[in-house]
Amino acid sequence: MNSNCTLKFEKAQLKYLSEVTLWLDQPHVQEFWDNSPEHKQDILIFMTGRKDVSPYFEGIFDYWIGSINNEPFCLLMTSEISIHASDLSYLWKSHLSTSGKTCSLDFMIGNLKFLGKGLGGITLDAFCKFMQKENDQQIDTFIIDPAESNFKAKHVYEKGGFRVVGDFYRDFGLEKNVKHLLMVKHLSN
Repeated sequence: MNSNCTLKFEKAQLKYLSEVTLWLDQPHVQEFWDNSPEHKQDILIFMTGRKDVSPYFEGIFDYWIGSINNEPFCLLMTSEISIHASDLSYLWKSHLSTSGKTCSLDFMIGNLKFLGKGLGGITLDAFCKFMQKENDQQIDTFIIDPAESNFKAKHVYEKGGFRVVGDFYRDFGLEKNVKHLLMVKHLSN
């Protein structure tokens, strides 16, 4: 990304619904992202202000649009992870923030025009800083958990400052018995 480019993040809004829907239908996204009707409905519910009950993980996710020079190109989803959550494994609990908050993260570049341009790591690094500075200054730890088979994602996340701290098997839905990597990034406050 050259110095003339402006990278911006904002909460996903209805004006982005058609683009996000198109992105979710792309083969490169469908390979690793949940494209279930429940997930798509959760995104819509978020975009309309979470006035309805979500069928997808009780509506715990926030969705963000990343744009370059005002052209939307990626979708990010976040959720705060509480140390008090009863369903966390030891691996996850041992990597949560001890001095601030931990935010889970997932990311995809949906706009085909921006694929293969080296934007993934830059975007993730910028988004983590944005989340801490503009959303919640207490966030100092970010966690992402790509499937082990998603080599590109692992490489991109490493470029964004994440490091592998362990692996685990998913235990729900279509990802039952799929090995995932736990990757963590720390920011100072």
